[in-house]
Amino acid sequence: MIEELEIRGVGGIIEASLSFGGDFIVITGESGAGKSSLVRAMEFISGRRAQAGDIHTHEENCEVRAVMTSAPIEGISEKYQPQEQTLIAKRSFSRGGRGRAALQEQTVPLAVLARAMESNVVIQSQFAQLGLLEPQKQLELVDSCGGENLKALSSELEKVFSDAIAAEKEIVALKKRRGESEKKFDGAPAVIRQLRTLELTPESEKEWELELSRIENAEREHRLMSAAAEGMNDPENGILERLEKMARALRGRAESDDVRWEEAIEKALAGAQELSALISETRRAGGSEEDTEEAKERVEKKLGALRRIKRTLNIQSSAELIEYAKEAEAEIEWLKRSREELDGLEKKAQSLRRETSRLAMELRALRTSSAAELSRRVNEHLRGLAMEYALFSIEIEPLDRVRADGAENVHFMLALPEQTPLPVGKNASGGELSRILIALQLSVGDEKLPGTLIFDEVEAGLGGKTALLAGYKLRSLSKRCRTILITHQATIAAMADQHFVVKRSGEETEIFEVAGEAREREIARMLSGDETSREALEHAKALLENNGEEPLV
Repeated sequence: MIEELEIRGVGGIIEASLSFGGDFIVITGESGAGKSSLVRAMEFISGRRAQAGDIHTHEENCEVRAVMTSAPIEGISEKYQPQEQTLIAKRSFSRGGRGRAALQEQTVPLAVLARAMESNVVIQSQFAQLGLLEPQKQLELVDSCGGENLKALSSELEKVFSDAIAAEKEIVALKKRRGESEKKFDGAPAVIRQLRTLELTPESEKEWELELSRIENAEREHRLMSAAAEGMNDPENGILERLEKMARALRGRAESDDVRWEEAIEKALAGAQELSALISETRRAGGSEEDTEEAKERVEKKLGALRRIKRTLNIQSSAELIEYAKEAEAEIEWLKRSREELDGLEKKAQSLRRETSRLAMELRALRTSSAAELSRRVNEHLRGLAMEYALFSIEIEPLDRVRADGAENVHFMLALPEQTPLPVGKNASGGELSRILIALQLSVGDEKLPGTLIFDEVEAGLGGKTALLAGYKLRSLSKRCRTILITHQATIAAMADQHFVVKRSGEETEIFEVAGEAREREIARMLSGDETSREALEHAKALLENNGEEPLV
Protein backbone atom coordinates (compact mmCIF):
# COMPACT_ATOMS: atom_id res chain seq x y z
CA MET A 1 0.00 0.00 0.00
CA ILE A 2 1.12 3.57 -0.64
CA GLU A 3 1.94 5.18 2.70
CA GLU A 4 3.60 8.42 1.53
CA LEU A 5 3.63 10.30 -1.76
CA GLU A 6 5.90 13.27 -2.51
CA ILE A 7 5.35 15.22 -5.73
CA ARG A 8 7.42 18.00 -7.25
CA GLY A 9 6.85 19.74 -10.56
CA VAL A 10 4.09 17.54 -12.02
CA GLY A 11 1.30 19.33 -13.89
CA GLY A 12 0.12 22.22 -11.72
CA ILE A 13 1.78 20.83 -8.58
CA ILE A 14 4.99 22.61 -7.61
CA GLU A 15 5.33 20.64 -4.42
CA ALA A 16 3.04 18.38 -2.41
CA SER A 17 3.38 15.73 0.27
CA LEU A 18 0.63 13.25 1.12
CA SER A 19 0.59 10.75 3.98
CA PHE A 20 -2.06 8.03 3.72
CA GLY A 21 -3.50 6.32 6.75
CA GLY A 22 -7.06 5.29 5.93
CA ASP A 23 -8.48 2.31 4.09
CA PHE A 24 -10.93 4.36 2.03
CA ILE A 25 -9.41 7.68 0.96
CA VAL A 26 -11.10 10.35 -1.15
CA ILE A 27 -9.56 13.23 -3.05
CA THR A 28 -11.88 16.06 -4.01
CA GLY A 29 -11.68 19.52 -5.51
CA GLU A 30 -13.30 21.78 -8.03
CA SER A 31 -13.01 21.05 -11.73
CA GLY A 32 -9.68 22.40 -13.01
CA ALA A 33 -8.14 22.45 -9.53
CA GLY A 34 -5.48 19.93 -10.54
CA LYS A 35 -6.79 16.50 -9.58
CA SER A 36 -5.58 15.25 -12.97
CA SER A 37 -2.06 16.41 -12.00
CA LEU A 38 -2.24 14.13 -8.99
CA VAL A 39 -3.37 11.25 -11.21
CA ARG A 40 -0.48 11.91 -13.61
CA ALA A 41 1.94 11.86 -10.68
CA MET A 42 0.59 8.47 -9.59
CA GLU A 43 0.79 7.17 -13.15
CA PHE A 44 4.33 8.54 -13.41
CA ILE A 45 5.59 6.68 -10.34
CA SER A 46 3.79 3.56 -11.59
CA GLY A 47 6.02 3.52 -14.68
CA ARG A 48 3.73 5.06 -17.29
CA ARG A 49 5.20 7.02 -20.17
CA ALA A 50 6.45 10.50 -19.30
CA GLN A 51 6.11 13.64 -21.43
CA ALA A 52 7.72 17.05 -21.13
CA GLY A 53 4.21 18.56 -21.17
CA ASP A 54 3.54 16.92 -17.77
CA ILE A 55 6.19 19.14 -16.12
CA HIS A 56 5.09 22.33 -14.34
CA THR A 57 5.46 25.45 -16.48
CA HIS A 58 8.04 27.01 -14.13
CA GLU A 59 10.07 23.83 -13.58
CA GLU A 60 12.75 22.14 -15.67
CA ASN A 61 12.13 18.71 -14.24
CA CYS A 62 9.69 16.75 -12.10
CA GLU A 63 10.03 14.08 -9.44
CA VAL A 64 7.72 11.70 -7.57
CA ARG A 65 8.67 9.58 -4.57
CA ALA A 66 6.49 6.89 -3.02
CA VAL A 67 6.95 4.92 0.19
CA MET A 68 4.93 1.70 0.26
CA THR A 69 4.23 -1.29 2.42
CA SER A 70 4.94 -4.23 0.15
CA ALA A 71 5.34 -7.98 0.16
CA PRO A 72 8.30 -9.51 -1.76
CA ILE A 73 7.97 -8.85 -5.50
CA GLU A 74 8.35 -11.69 -7.96
CA GLY A 75 10.69 -11.16 -10.89
CA ILE A 76 13.04 -8.46 -9.59
CA SER A 77 16.50 -8.66 -8.05
CA GLU A 78 16.95 -9.26 -4.33
CA LYS A 79 18.69 -5.90 -3.89
CA TYR A 80 15.52 -4.07 -4.99
CA GLN A 81 13.18 -6.08 -2.77
CA PRO A 82 11.26 -4.42 0.12
CA GLN A 83 13.24 -4.16 3.33
CA GLU A 84 11.16 -4.87 6.43
CA GLN A 85 8.11 -4.71 4.12
CA THR A 86 9.01 -1.18 3.00
CA LEU A 87 9.57 -0.29 -0.64
CA ILE A 88 10.80 3.14 -1.74
CA ALA A 89 10.26 4.11 -5.37
CA LYS A 90 11.41 7.31 -7.03
CA ARG A 91 11.30 8.67 -10.54
CA SER A 92 12.40 11.93 -12.15
CA PHE A 93 12.11 13.39 -15.64
CA SER A 94 13.48 16.52 -17.33
CA ARG A 95 12.33 18.65 -20.25
CA GLY A 96 15.33 17.37 -22.19
CA GLY A 97 13.84 13.89 -22.09
CA ARG A 98 16.25 12.43 -19.56
CA GLY A 99 14.71 10.35 -16.82
CA ARG A 100 15.77 8.26 -13.85
CA ALA A 101 13.97 5.52 -11.95
CA ALA A 102 15.04 4.10 -8.61
CA LEU A 103 14.05 1.39 -6.15
CA GLN A 104 15.44 1.35 -2.63
CA GLU A 105 17.55 4.40 -3.67
CA GLN A 106 19.26 2.40 -6.43
CA THR A 107 18.88 3.29 -10.10
CA VAL A 108 16.88 0.73 -12.09
CA PRO A 109 15.52 0.47 -15.64
CA LEU A 110 12.02 1.88 -15.99
CA ALA A 111 10.70 -1.62 -16.78
CA VAL A 112 11.92 -2.86 -13.39
CA LEU A 113 10.17 0.03 -11.64
CA ALA A 114 6.95 -0.74 -13.53
CA ARG A 115 7.26 -4.43 -12.63
CA ALA A 116 7.68 -3.59 -8.94
CA MET A 117 4.72 -1.19 -8.95
CA GLU A 118 2.20 -3.30 -10.87
CA SER A 119 1.40 -5.46 -7.85
CA ASN A 120 1.31 -2.45 -5.51
CA VAL A 121 -0.57 0.28 -7.38
CA VAL A 122 -3.32 0.06 -10.01
CA ILE A 123 -5.03 3.16 -11.38
CA GLN A 124 -8.59 2.74 -12.66
CA SER A 125 -10.05 5.66 -14.59
CA GLN A 126 -13.12 5.94 -16.76
CA PHE A 127 -10.84 4.68 -19.51
CA ALA A 128 -10.33 1.48 -17.47
CA GLN A 129 -13.89 0.62 -18.43
CA LEU A 130 -12.54 0.05 -21.93
CA GLY A 131 -10.46 -2.77 -20.48
CA LEU A 132 -13.69 -4.65 -19.98
CA LEU A 133 -13.93 -4.84 -23.77
CA GLU A 134 -10.55 -6.52 -24.21
CA PRO A 135 -10.79 -10.34 -24.50
CA GLN A 136 -7.46 -10.86 -22.75
CA LYS A 137 -8.52 -8.75 -19.77
CA GLN A 138 -11.81 -10.65 -19.55
CA LEU A 139 -9.92 -13.95 -19.65
CA GLU A 140 -7.64 -12.85 -16.80
CA LEU A 141 -10.62 -11.84 -14.67
CA VAL A 142 -12.30 -15.23 -15.23
CA ASP A 143 -9.08 -17.04 -14.32
CA SER A 144 -8.78 -15.01 -11.11
CA CYS A 145 -11.85 -16.82 -9.77
CA GLY A 146 -10.59 -20.29 -10.66
CA GLY A 147 -8.40 -20.85 -7.63
CA GLU A 148 -5.07 -22.65 -7.47
CA ASN A 149 -6.20 -25.54 -9.68
CA LEU A 150 -6.94 -23.27 -12.63
CA LYS A 151 -3.78 -21.27 -12.04
CA ALA A 152 -1.64 -24.42 -11.97
CA LEU A 153 -3.35 -25.90 -15.03
CA SER A 154 -2.97 -22.63 -16.95
CA SER A 155 0.76 -22.53 -16.11
CA GLU A 156 1.16 -26.16 -17.15
CA LEU A 157 -0.62 -25.54 -20.46
CA GLU A 158 1.56 -22.50 -21.16
CA LYS A 159 4.70 -24.57 -20.53
CA VAL A 160 3.57 -27.57 -22.60
CA PHE A 161 2.42 -25.25 -25.40
CA SER A 162 5.81 -23.51 -25.31
CA ASP A 163 7.57 -26.90 -25.45
CA ALA A 164 5.37 -27.93 -28.39
CA ILE A 165 6.18 -24.73 -30.29
CA ALA A 166 9.88 -25.22 -29.52
CA ALA A 167 9.69 -28.81 -30.83
CA GLU A 168 7.94 -27.64 -34.01
CA LYS A 169 10.64 -25.00 -34.53
CA GLU A 170 13.33 -27.65 -34.04
CA ILE A 171 11.64 -29.84 -36.64
CA VAL A 172 11.44 -26.98 -39.14
CA ALA A 173 15.09 -26.03 -38.50
CA LEU A 174 16.25 -29.67 -38.76
CA LYS A 175 14.31 -30.25 -42.00
CA LYS A 176 15.73 -27.04 -43.43
CA ARG A 177 19.29 -28.03 -42.56
CA ARG A 178 18.75 -31.55 -43.91
CA GLY A 179 17.40 -30.08 -47.15
CA GLU A 180 20.39 -27.76 -47.48
CA SER A 181 22.81 -30.60 -46.75
CA GLU A 182 21.12 -32.99 -49.19
CA LYS A 183 21.22 -30.31 -51.90
CA LYS A 184 24.85 -29.38 -51.24
CA PHE A 185 26.08 -32.97 -51.08
CA ASP A 186 23.84 -34.49 -53.74
CA GLY A 187 25.93 -37.12 -55.53
CA ALA A 188 28.66 -36.93 -52.87
CA PRO A 189 28.73 -40.71 -52.19
CA ALA A 190 29.74 -41.40 -55.80
CA VAL A 191 32.39 -38.66 -55.61
CA ILE A 192 33.76 -40.12 -52.36
CA ARG A 193 34.00 -43.58 -53.95
CA GLN A 194 35.88 -42.15 -56.95
CA LEU A 195 38.29 -40.25 -54.70
CA ARG A 196 38.97 -43.39 -52.68
CA THR A 197 39.71 -45.26 -55.93
CA LEU A 198 42.04 -42.45 -57.02
CA GLU A 199 43.76 -42.47 -53.61
CA LEU A 200 43.87 -38.69 -53.87
CA THR A 201 46.40 -36.62 -51.91
CA PRO A 202 46.86 -32.82 -51.95
CA GLU A 203 49.81 -33.27 -54.41
CA SER A 204 48.22 -35.96 -56.59
CA GLU A 205 47.35 -33.71 -59.53
CA LYS A 206 50.88 -32.29 -59.79
CA GLU A 207 52.40 -35.75 -59.39
CA TRP A 208 50.13 -37.20 -62.08
CA GLU A 209 50.89 -34.33 -64.44
CA LEU A 210 54.67 -34.92 -63.96
CA GLU A 211 54.17 -38.66 -64.46
CA LEU A 212 52.21 -38.03 -67.65
CA SER A 213 54.93 -35.71 -68.87
CA ARG A 214 57.58 -38.41 -68.21
CA ILE A 215 55.49 -41.03 -70.02
CA GLU A 216 55.02 -38.73 -73.01
CA ASN A 217 58.80 -38.07 -73.12
CA ALA A 218 59.45 -41.79 -72.92
CA GLU A 219 56.90 -42.34 -75.66
CA ARG A 220 58.65 -39.84 -77.88
CA GLU A 221 62.02 -41.45 -77.14
CA HIS A 222 60.61 -44.91 -77.87
CA ARG A 223 59.33 -43.71 -81.24
CA LEU A 224 62.74 -42.17 -81.96
CA MET A 225 64.56 -45.40 -81.01
CA SER A 226 62.13 -47.48 -83.05
CA ALA A 227 62.69 -45.32 -86.12
CA ALA A 228 66.47 -45.43 -85.59
CA ALA A 229 66.46 -49.22 -85.13
CA GLU A 230 64.41 -49.64 -88.27
CA GLY A 231 66.79 -47.34 -90.17
CA MET A 232 69.81 -49.24 -88.91
CA ASN A 233 68.56 -52.83 -89.28
CA ASP A 234 66.29 -52.89 -92.34
CA PRO A 235 67.51 -56.06 -94.21
CA GLU A 236 67.10 -54.48 -97.61
CA ASN A 237 67.85 -50.80 -97.11
CA GLY A 238 69.14 -50.47 -93.56
CA ILE A 239 72.27 -48.54 -92.70
CA LEU A 240 74.11 -51.74 -91.62
CA GLU A 241 73.23 -53.58 -94.84
CA ARG A 242 74.27 -50.65 -97.03
CA LEU A 243 77.46 -50.13 -95.01
CA GLU A 244 78.40 -53.82 -95.41
CA LYS A 245 77.77 -53.64 -99.17
CA MET A 246 79.89 -50.52 -99.34
CA ALA A 247 82.66 -52.21 -97.29
CA ARG A 248 82.73 -55.20 -99.61
CA ALA A 249 83.01 -52.92 -102.62
CA LEU A 250 85.75 -50.88 -101.01
CA ARG A 251 87.75 -53.93 -99.99
CA GLY A 252 88.03 -55.00 -103.66
CA ARG A 253 89.33 -51.62 -104.70
CA ALA A 254 91.74 -50.98 -101.85
CA GLU A 255 95.47 -51.50 -102.45
CA SER A 256 96.71 -54.48 -100.59
CA ASP A 257 99.67 -52.66 -99.12
CA ASP A 258 97.53 -49.76 -97.72
CA VAL A 259 96.15 -51.08 -94.39
CA ARG A 260 94.33 -47.86 -93.66
CA TRP A 261 91.40 -48.87 -95.87
CA GLU A 262 90.91 -52.10 -94.02
CA GLU A 263 91.13 -50.43 -90.65
CA ALA A 264 88.72 -47.67 -91.65
CA ILE A 265 86.21 -50.18 -93.00
CA GLU A 266 86.43 -52.29 -89.82
CA LYS A 267 85.99 -49.24 -87.65
CA ALA A 268 82.95 -48.09 -89.64
CA LEU A 269 81.34 -51.53 -89.44
CA ALA A 270 82.16 -51.88 -85.73
CA GLY A 271 80.82 -48.36 -84.96
CA ALA A 272 77.60 -49.02 -86.87
CA GLN A 273 77.10 -52.32 -85.06
CA GLU A 274 77.84 -50.66 -81.68
CA LEU A 275 75.34 -47.87 -82.49
CA SER A 276 72.72 -50.44 -83.49
CA ALA A 277 73.29 -52.37 -80.26
CA LEU A 278 72.97 -49.15 -78.20
CA ILE A 279 69.72 -48.26 -79.98
CA SER A 280 68.33 -51.74 -79.31
CA GLU A 281 69.43 -51.62 -75.65
CA THR A 282 67.83 -48.21 -75.15
CA ARG A 283 64.68 -49.37 -76.87
CA ARG A 284 64.42 -52.46 -74.65
CA ALA A 285 65.09 -50.38 -71.50
CA GLY A 286 62.12 -48.07 -72.34
CA GLY A 287 59.72 -51.02 -72.23
CA SER A 288 57.28 -52.10 -74.77
CA GLU A 289 55.04 -49.70 -76.64
CA GLU A 290 51.98 -51.46 -75.16
CA ASP A 291 53.23 -50.89 -71.58
CA THR A 292 53.82 -47.19 -72.28
CA GLU A 293 50.36 -46.81 -73.78
CA GLU A 294 48.77 -48.54 -70.78
CA ALA A 295 50.65 -46.32 -68.30
CA LYS A 296 49.71 -43.20 -70.22
CA GLU A 297 46.05 -44.22 -70.40
CA ARG A 298 45.99 -45.02 -66.68
CA VAL A 299 47.39 -41.58 -65.70
CA GLU A 300 45.19 -39.74 -68.20
CA LYS A 301 42.09 -41.45 -66.79
CA LYS A 302 42.99 -40.43 -63.24
CA LEU A 303 43.65 -36.83 -64.29
CA GLY A 304 40.49 -36.74 -66.37
CA ALA A 305 38.36 -38.07 -63.50
CA LEU A 306 39.90 -35.62 -61.07
CA ARG A 307 39.34 -32.65 -63.34
CA ARG A 308 35.74 -33.64 -64.09
CA ILE A 309 34.98 -33.81 -60.35
CA LYS A 310 36.61 -30.41 -59.82
CA ARG A 311 34.57 -28.85 -62.63
CA THR A 312 31.33 -30.42 -61.41
CA LEU A 313 31.85 -29.19 -57.85
CA ASN A 314 33.50 -25.91 -58.90
CA ILE A 315 36.51 -26.71 -56.72
CA GLN A 316 39.96 -25.43 -57.63
CA SER A 317 42.43 -27.75 -55.94
CA SER A 318 42.91 -31.31 -54.74
CA ALA A 319 43.28 -30.09 -51.16
CA GLU A 320 39.86 -28.41 -51.35
CA LEU A 321 38.41 -31.56 -52.88
CA ILE A 322 39.77 -33.67 -50.03
CA GLU A 323 38.21 -31.25 -47.52
CA TYR A 324 34.92 -31.45 -49.41
CA ALA A 325 35.05 -35.23 -49.20
CA LYS A 326 35.69 -35.11 -45.45
CA GLU A 327 32.83 -32.66 -44.96
CA ALA A 328 30.57 -34.74 -47.20
CA GLU A 329 31.35 -37.92 -45.25
CA ALA A 330 30.57 -36.12 -41.99
CA GLU A 331 27.35 -34.67 -43.39
CA ILE A 332 26.23 -38.01 -44.82
CA GLU A 333 26.79 -39.56 -41.42
CA TRP A 334 24.91 -36.66 -39.78
CA LEU A 335 22.02 -37.11 -42.23
CA LYS A 336 21.73 -40.74 -41.11
CA ARG A 337 21.74 -39.74 -37.42
CA SER A 338 19.45 -36.75 -37.94
CA ARG A 339 16.83 -38.96 -39.56
CA GLU A 340 16.47 -40.72 -36.22
CA GLU A 341 16.55 -37.36 -34.42
CA LEU A 342 13.83 -36.04 -36.72
CA ASP A 343 11.67 -39.09 -36.09
CA GLY A 344 12.10 -38.58 -32.36
CA LEU A 345 11.24 -34.90 -32.58
CA GLU A 346 8.13 -35.59 -34.63
CA LYS A 347 6.97 -38.16 -32.08
CA LYS A 348 7.72 -35.70 -29.26
CA ALA A 349 5.83 -32.88 -31.04
CA GLN A 350 2.86 -35.17 -31.65
CA SER A 351 2.82 -36.18 -27.98
CA LEU A 352 3.06 -32.53 -26.88
CA ARG A 353 0.21 -31.58 -29.23
CA ARG A 354 -1.96 -34.28 -27.70
CA GLU A 355 -1.02 -33.16 -24.20
CA THR A 356 -1.71 -29.54 -25.13
CA SER A 357 -5.19 -30.47 -26.38
CA ARG A 358 -5.89 -32.49 -23.24
CA LEU A 359 -4.80 -29.67 -20.93
CA ALA A 360 -6.76 -27.13 -22.98
CA MET A 361 -9.96 -29.15 -22.59
CA GLU A 362 -9.40 -29.50 -18.83
CA LEU A 363 -8.72 -25.77 -18.62
CA ARG A 364 -11.90 -25.00 -20.54
CA ALA A 365 -13.92 -27.03 -18.05
CA LEU A 366 -12.38 -25.13 -15.12
CA ARG A 367 -12.89 -21.80 -16.88
CA THR A 368 -16.53 -22.61 -17.52
CA SER A 369 -16.97 -23.24 -13.81
CA SER A 370 -14.95 -20.14 -12.90
CA ALA A 371 -16.98 -18.00 -15.35
CA ALA A 372 -20.20 -19.17 -13.72
CA GLU A 373 -18.86 -18.31 -10.26
CA LEU A 374 -17.62 -14.88 -11.40
CA SER A 375 -20.99 -14.17 -13.04
CA ARG A 376 -22.77 -15.11 -9.79
CA ARG A 377 -20.55 -12.78 -7.75
CA VAL A 378 -20.85 -9.88 -10.20
CA ASN A 379 -24.66 -10.17 -10.36
CA GLU A 380 -24.81 -10.21 -6.58
CA HIS A 381 -22.81 -6.97 -6.42
CA LEU A 382 -24.76 -5.42 -9.29
CA ARG A 383 -27.97 -5.95 -7.33
CA GLY A 384 -26.35 -3.94 -4.54
CA LEU A 385 -25.55 -1.27 -7.12
CA ALA A 386 -29.17 -0.87 -8.25
CA MET A 387 -28.65 -2.94 -11.41
CA GLU A 388 -30.99 -5.73 -10.42
CA TYR A 389 -32.71 -5.27 -13.77
CA ALA A 390 -29.60 -6.47 -15.64
CA LEU A 391 -28.09 -9.93 -15.91
CA PHE A 392 -24.34 -10.23 -16.34
CA SER A 393 -23.05 -13.45 -17.92
CA ILE A 394 -19.84 -14.80 -19.40
CA GLU A 395 -19.80 -16.64 -22.72
CA ILE A 396 -17.06 -19.20 -23.39
CA GLU A 397 -16.37 -19.36 -27.14
CA PRO A 398 -14.48 -22.54 -28.18
CA LEU A 399 -11.68 -22.09 -30.71
CA ASP A 400 -10.44 -24.55 -33.31
CA ARG A 401 -6.81 -24.02 -32.36
CA VAL A 402 -5.09 -24.15 -29.00
CA ARG A 403 -3.16 -21.08 -27.85
CA ALA A 404 -0.73 -20.69 -24.98
CA ASP A 405 -3.61 -19.45 -22.81
CA GLY A 406 -6.18 -22.02 -23.92
CA ALA A 407 -8.58 -22.83 -26.71
CA GLU A 408 -11.39 -20.38 -26.03
CA ASN A 409 -12.26 -16.71 -25.98
CA VAL A 410 -14.17 -15.14 -23.12
CA HIS A 411 -16.92 -12.58 -23.72
CA PHE A 412 -18.58 -10.50 -21.01
CA MET A 413 -22.27 -10.23 -21.83
CA LEU A 414 -25.10 -8.12 -20.41
CA ALA A 415 -28.81 -8.73 -20.81
CA LEU A 416 -31.23 -5.88 -20.14
CA PRO A 417 -34.98 -6.47 -19.60
CA GLU A 418 -36.66 -8.38 -22.42
CA GLN A 419 -33.40 -8.60 -24.33
CA THR A 420 -31.00 -11.36 -25.29
CA PRO A 421 -27.45 -10.99 -23.93
CA LEU A 422 -25.12 -8.68 -25.87
CA PRO A 423 -21.43 -7.80 -25.32
CA VAL A 424 -21.13 -5.32 -22.44
CA GLY A 425 -19.48 -2.77 -24.73
CA LYS A 426 -22.57 -2.70 -26.96
CA ASN A 427 -25.24 -2.95 -24.29
CA ALA A 428 -24.06 -0.98 -21.24
CA SER A 429 -24.09 2.78 -20.70
CA GLY A 430 -21.09 4.59 -19.20
CA GLY A 431 -22.64 4.50 -15.75
CA GLU A 432 -23.44 0.81 -16.08
CA LEU A 433 -19.90 0.06 -17.20
CA SER A 434 -18.64 1.92 -14.12
CA ARG A 435 -20.78 -0.24 -11.87
CA ILE A 436 -19.75 -3.43 -13.67
CA LEU A 437 -16.10 -2.42 -13.18
CA ILE A 438 -16.66 -1.92 -9.44
CA ALA A 439 -18.56 -5.23 -9.21
CA LEU A 440 -15.70 -7.03 -10.96
CA GLN A 441 -13.12 -5.54 -8.59
CA LEU A 442 -15.24 -6.75 -5.68
CA SER A 443 -15.64 -10.21 -7.26
CA VAL A 444 -12.09 -11.16 -8.13
CA GLY A 445 -9.79 -12.99 -5.75
CA ASP A 446 -7.60 -11.10 -3.30
CA GLU A 447 -4.48 -12.10 -5.25
CA LYS A 448 -5.72 -10.01 -8.21
CA LEU A 449 -6.07 -6.88 -6.07
CA PRO A 450 -3.08 -4.54 -5.72
CA GLY A 451 -1.94 -3.00 -2.44
CA THR A 452 -3.49 0.31 -3.50
CA LEU A 453 -6.35 0.69 -5.96
CA ILE A 454 -6.91 4.22 -7.29
CA PHE A 455 -10.21 5.13 -8.94
CA ASP A 456 -10.23 8.31 -11.01
CA GLU A 457 -13.86 9.46 -11.08
CA VAL A 458 -14.97 5.94 -11.90
CA GLU A 459 -18.39 6.81 -10.44
CA ALA A 460 -18.84 9.65 -12.95
CA GLY A 461 -22.27 9.42 -14.54
CA LEU A 462 -23.82 7.98 -11.41
CA GLY A 463 -26.05 9.99 -9.16
CA GLY A 464 -28.47 9.82 -6.27
CA LYS A 465 -29.05 6.38 -4.84
CA THR A 466 -26.82 4.71 -7.44
CA ALA A 467 -23.82 6.86 -6.49
CA LEU A 468 -24.50 6.21 -2.82
CA LEU A 469 -24.57 2.44 -3.40
CA ALA A 470 -21.36 2.64 -5.45
CA GLY A 471 -19.75 4.43 -2.52
CA TYR A 472 -20.68 1.66 -0.13
CA LYS A 473 -19.30 -0.93 -2.51
CA LEU A 474 -16.04 1.00 -2.84
CA ARG A 475 -15.77 1.29 0.92
CA SER A 476 -16.35 -2.46 1.14
CA LEU A 477 -13.54 -2.96 -1.36
CA SER A 478 -11.25 -0.82 0.78
CA LYS A 479 -11.35 -3.51 3.50
CA ARG A 480 -9.44 -5.76 1.09
CA CYS A 481 -7.01 -3.19 -0.38
CA ARG A 482 -6.35 0.50 0.20
CA THR A 483 -8.79 2.34 -2.05
CA ILE A 484 -8.23 5.93 -3.18
CA LEU A 485 -11.10 7.61 -5.00
CA ILE A 486 -10.95 10.90 -6.87
CA THR A 487 -14.57 12.00 -6.86
CA HIS A 488 -17.12 14.77 -7.25
CA GLN A 489 -19.78 12.86 -5.28
CA ALA A 490 -20.34 14.36 -1.82
CA THR A 491 -22.20 11.31 -0.54
CA ILE A 492 -19.24 9.08 -1.39
CA ALA A 493 -16.67 11.58 -0.09
CA ALA A 494 -18.44 11.59 3.28
CA MET A 495 -17.87 7.82 3.64
CA ALA A 496 -14.07 8.02 3.52
CA ASP A 497 -11.65 7.37 6.37
CA GLN A 498 -9.35 10.09 5.06
CA HIS A 499 -10.06 13.13 2.88
CA PHE A 500 -7.70 15.26 0.79
CA VAL A 501 -8.65 18.42 -1.09
CA VAL A 502 -7.01 19.72 -4.26
CA LYS A 503 -7.18 23.49 -4.65
CA ARG A 504 -5.72 25.78 -7.31
CA SER A 505 -4.15 29.12 -6.44
CA GLY A 506 -2.94 30.97 -9.53
CA GLU A 507 -0.67 28.56 -11.42
CA GLU A 508 -0.05 26.36 -8.40
CA THR A 509 -2.04 23.35 -7.21
CA GLU A 510 -2.14 22.63 -3.49
CA ILE A 511 -3.12 19.33 -1.87
CA PHE A 512 -3.96 19.12 1.81
CA GLU A 513 -5.81 16.84 4.19
CA VAL A 514 -9.08 18.07 5.71
CA ALA A 515 -10.91 16.97 8.84
CA GLY A 516 -13.51 18.38 11.22
CA GLU A 517 -15.02 21.70 10.13
CA ALA A 518 -12.73 21.99 7.11
CA ARG A 519 -14.06 18.70 5.83
CA GLU A 520 -17.67 19.76 6.50
CA ARG A 521 -17.06 22.87 4.38
CA GLU A 522 -15.62 20.81 1.54
CA ILE A 523 -18.61 18.42 1.60
CA ALA A 524 -20.92 21.46 1.65
CA ARG A 525 -19.14 22.89 -1.39
CA MET A 526 -19.57 19.59 -3.20
CA LEU A 527 -23.28 19.56 -2.33
CA SER A 528 -24.18 23.12 -3.25
CA GLY A 529 -21.14 24.87 -4.66
CA ASP A 530 -21.13 27.13 -1.54
CA GLU A 531 -19.10 26.00 1.44
CA THR A 532 -20.78 28.63 3.65
CA SER A 533 -24.38 27.60 2.92
CA ARG A 534 -26.05 26.73 6.23
CA GLU A 535 -28.29 24.12 4.67
CA ALA A 536 -25.35 22.54 2.83
CA LEU A 537 -23.24 22.56 6.00
CA GLU A 538 -26.01 20.86 7.97
CA HIS A 539 -26.40 18.28 5.20
CA ALA A 540 -22.63 17.75 5.10
CA LYS A 541 -22.50 17.31 8.88
CA ALA A 542 -25.31 14.76 8.70
CA LEU A 543 -23.56 12.83 5.95
CA LEU A 544 -20.33 12.71 7.93
CA GLU A 545 -22.09 11.63 11.10
CA ASN A 546 -23.92 8.82 9.29
CA ASN A 547 -21.12 7.69 6.97
CA GLY A 548 -20.86 4.32 8.63
CA GLU A 549 -24.50 3.39 8.16
CA GLU A 550 -25.41 1.52 5.01
CA PRO A 551 -29.07 1.94 4.07
CA LEU A 552 -31.36 -1.01 3.48
CA VAL A 553 -31.76 -1.55 -0.26
